[in-house]
Amino acid sequence: MTDMHQVMWVAVGVMMGVFAIECVVSLFIRRDGHYTYWDTFVNLAIALGYMIASLAIGALITIMLMPFYELTPLRWSMNHWWHWLVMFVVNDFFFYWSHRASHKLGFMWASHAVHHNSDRLNLSTGMRNSWVGAAIDWVFFIPVILLGFHPIMLFALVPLASGWDYMCHTPYVGKLPVLDWIFNTPSNHRVHHERASGYTYKNLGGALIIWDRLFGTYEAQTKPMVYGVEPMPARPRNPFYLELYLWGGILRDAFLALRNRRVAQVTLTPE
Repeated sequence: MTDMHQVMWVAVGVMMGVFAIECVVSLFIRRDGHYTYWDTFVNLAIALGYMIASLAIGALITIMLMPFYELTPLRWSMNHWWHWLVMFVVNDFFFYWSHRASHKLGFMWASHAVHHNSDRLNLSTGMRNSWVGAAIDWVFFIPVILLGFHPIMLFALVPLASGWDYMCHTPYVGKLPVLDWIFNTPSNHRVHHERASGYTYKNLGGALIIWDRLFGTYEAQTKPMVYGVEPMPARPRNPFYLELYLWGGILRDAFLALRNRRVAQVTLTPE
């Protein structure tokens, strides 16, 4: 567990370093509008909450995955470089389906929407993640574990895989003709964050874009993008609201449905 945390903190340090450089360039040198003070502050507040939640939830998920590892007869020694490559590809495949579910299932979108409900796209947006999402989509790790990959090895890989996805949020890299065909790249990921054309269901891959090409969710960037969600959140400067406002709607609807059902049962019950 200690090694996993060390990998995570190294990844966090690198991410914060490149973010700081990009932020300074945008705000003070180029003044190009990719960053605003309030949006950046909110993104950092959300990122702090995400890191705190990840420490607790990540450890719990590792414990919950261990019985699945004990259940499967498959084992990868991870003593060869290509074992790590296979785990990387397998994990990215199931990340694609997790991400796809997060855009289709209401209760998963309620968590994932925070990553999309900013009208800016930059490296600070890449740190804008759900505090509770991991408690839901961890089930997509189960197939990876059942294929014989140890949970601790998997969670040592996840920060590195996430680092690639994170770098795809930079606005300063244009099209990369060869890489755009195989990998998730800044150009491909800009399409994923598009608001106006409903492209948010496109380009769902984490590090590899080949899954989108195989399963019909790929879209190339052909124009400048407008970012965000429809409708945009009412309180864009409140991190707690941004994280939880869709959950409030889901819980309210569930309560009303339960209440209406009880009223209907009482009405139909003969005296």
